Amino acid sequence: MIEQEAGLIVEKKHHDNFTVLYVEGLIKLGESAEFFSSALENVLRNENTNVIIDFTKIDYIDSTGIGELVGYLGKFSTQNRKLILVNPSERIQKLLKLAKLDSIFKIYGSEDEAIAAESGTGARA
Repeated sequence: MIEQEAGLIVEKKHHDNFTVLYVEGLIKLGESAEFFSSALENVLRNENTNVIIDFTKIDYIDSTGIGELVGYLGKFSTQNRKLILVNPSERIQKLLKLAKLDSIFKIYGSEDEAIAAESGTGARA
């Protein structure tokens, strides 16, 4: 399923007990951050899977987008589910490290690497 709004595209696929969100565009204050948040909220409420966010095509994320990530990390954690980041750009990795968030998020270089490392634990679909 592909959804698009405010210059942000979110494609959702399922792989084992993971929901993978392929996000493309900018995540910043305003409609794009709200759309990103609603995509995460939809998975939180309607599915019982761990979530992988593929950052390959995310060009930019501001503090609002980072705030949404942190907020949803907490929401998924309270349900014993994982929120995993895949392939963030060097710029986004530096931003996460600067904010000391690289230690709270599980970050992998690829979707396959994340699934291999995280399978068998956490939520089941």
